[in-house]
Amino acid sequence: MSLRGYLTVGMLAAVCLGSGCYVEQSMALLKPDTFVGDYVQRSGDRGAQYDPDRLTLRSDGKYILVRMPGGHQGATEEGTWRLVQDPEPTILLDHAGYNVEIRGKGVRLIINYDRDQWYEKTE
Repeated sequence: MSLRGYLTVGMLAAVCLGSGCYVEQSMALLKPDTFVGDYVQRSGDRGAQYDPDRLTLRSDGKYILVRMPGGHQGATEEGTWRLVQDPEPTILLDHAGYNVEIRGKGVRLIINYDRDQWYEKTE
């Protein structure tokens, strides 16, 4: 391989490693306050039928999950929540864990990747 080839490979490796470090650093800056608020269940599949459950994460570490069968208020669950970043950020409720996606100012808690469902923070 020529010197130019080695330089190209070196530059690509530096860019990849540098961007990986940036992503990890930006994720390390997430604070629980980022997630405090009200969420509503959404689906990327317009034809899918689902109940638009509502989730509230409070600043005192408590959550309220309201099941909405058929769009009407049903059972309510309450418990504690916390943010875990090992290695990806995850919100843990007493009964479930949700991977976190942040896009600009939007916050999503992923319910199911296969069914394309998530809780979306409302503001």
